[in-house]
Amino acid sequence: MVEASLTAQQPSAWARLREHLQSLPFFYRVLVGNCLVVVLGAGVGTYLTILFARQEPDISPLWLVASFGLVGTALSLIVNYVVLRAAFRPLRDLEITVQDVRRGNLAARAPEAAQRDPLLQEFTLTLNAMLETLEHDRQQLQALSSQVIDAQEAERRRIARELHDETAQTLTSLLVRLRILERASDLAQVRASTAELRQLAHKALEEVRNMARELRPSTLDDLGLVAAAQSYTEHTAELLGFTVTFDSERFPQRLDPQVELVLYRVIQEALTNVARHANARHVTVTLTQENGRAVAIIQDDGVGFDLEAVLASKERGLGLIGMRERMSLVGGKLAIASRPGGGTMVRAEVPLGGLAAVPAVRHL
Repeated sequence: MVEASLTAQQPSAWARLREHLQSLPFFYRVLVGNCLVVVLGAGVGTYLTILFARQEPDISPLWLVASFGLVGTALSLIVNYVVLRAAFRPLRDLEITVQDVRRGNLAARAPEAAQRDPLLQEFTLTLNAMLETLEHDRQQLQALSSQVIDAQEAERRRIARELHDETAQTLTSLLVRLRILERASDLAQVRASTAELRQLAHKALEEVRNMARELRPSTLDDLGLVAAAQSYTEHTAELLGFTVTFDSERFPQRLDPQVELVLYRVIQEALTNVARHANARHVTVTLTQENGRAVAIIQDDGVGFDLEAVLASKERGLGLIGMRERMSLVGGKLAIASRPGGGTMVRAEVPLGGLAAVPAVRHL
């Protein structure tokens, strides 16, 4: 029983041959397969021809050659098929994997074998690594898309709330004052009501302008990044109560509109984060050019934060991820330096090479 068990566990001669063949480089597999076909076809065919000719001396040589030629061809095809099928098996595995990926199964992986052509093994490892990266990027993209949708809905809710709580309330007050004006009995009351109506109309106009400025500032298209960024930083500082130092002395030219928009959004997002989380007293916004790059630097003296923890957060990390994605669209990069209690610096830079610069526009 023990001997039978050991015999059953031992691999067959064909299995050992196949493993040995798979351990050879791909070039030598084909070479060995063709050599086996030639050796078996020539050797066995010649032997059988001679043996049959001795046993049947009266048979026609032409018929003998034709018969054994057909038999030899059939045997050669069978041997060639078996040997080359075993040699090409790893390529078949790769083909199946690629077809699965093409059908949308990004979880498919090419099987790895210890006994395989080193070049083919390296190709398999590279393919699997690329599929792992692709799967990871797809998961990140799905998570980011979900966060972007959530952010869009949150922004819609914010705009709706501001319209309802501020602009709509102001317009409601305006309607009430108009009704009072209709019932006014003397000129003094009419003048007082008119003054109040003027103030309410001015307030509603400012609220709409502020909302439009946040969504898409016309200054950015008309006067460029410097004017738009300076106007936004000054308005934000006045609204939120911290001081801002704005410097653009080394930023004399207009840039490609897409680049200007990306840098403006980075400044806008950075100042929004300062207002929400930094508890800062002073913020410095600098626009400059360094080594052929347009650079925007936003630095505050606030409480700072743990960068890795924030990036891992689904709520606070979205803004930072969004800034990085925006910068990558124009070939730029974003660097963030922060530590708890040490303030935060956001640095965005875009190469100027290849961008369509236009003459500078002076703003008042």
